[in-house]
Amino acid sequence: MIADIRRFNRRYTNILGVLNRHVLDTGYTFTEARVVIEIGLNGACIANTLVDALNIDRSYMSRIVNKLCKEGLLVKESSNTDQRISLLRLTPKGTEFYNQLNERSDEQIIRLFRGLTAKEMKELHASIMSIQKKLDKLERMERKPDDPI
Repeated sequence: MIADIRRFNRRYTNILGVLNRHVLDTGYTFTEARVVIEIGLNGACIANTLVDALNIDRSYMSRIVNKLCKEGLLVKESSNTDQRISLLRLTPKGTEFYNQLNERSDEQIIRLFRGLTAKEMKELHASIMSIQKKLDKLERMERKPDDPI
């Protein structure tokens, strides 16, 4: 069972090109693109929130944020409530890139599924949603402190 799960993970990451140097032919790494996507989904956030959400090293996040700011995709703004905190927001260029990532991701999935019948797509979608539900349960269990037995 473990071998099957690992084989599935390898296959799916290869299909989506997650391990490619640049994701979706953008010139950005998967992690850099994920930072843009997370900020785009949330409107604004702090770097520590991204560190937790993406489970990456703080110094690596700092380098990514600095790169994306330098390239005009992100801007750091001081928080109104706490001057020690910088909020990260997408610039208009960053919003355009975020939209491009979404469009390319959608197109990638459409291309991937184009050989399936409507019934097969519904079955695959139901399977994906079932997996997501179980992963969400595992994630919630990890966050809870261990209960005494």
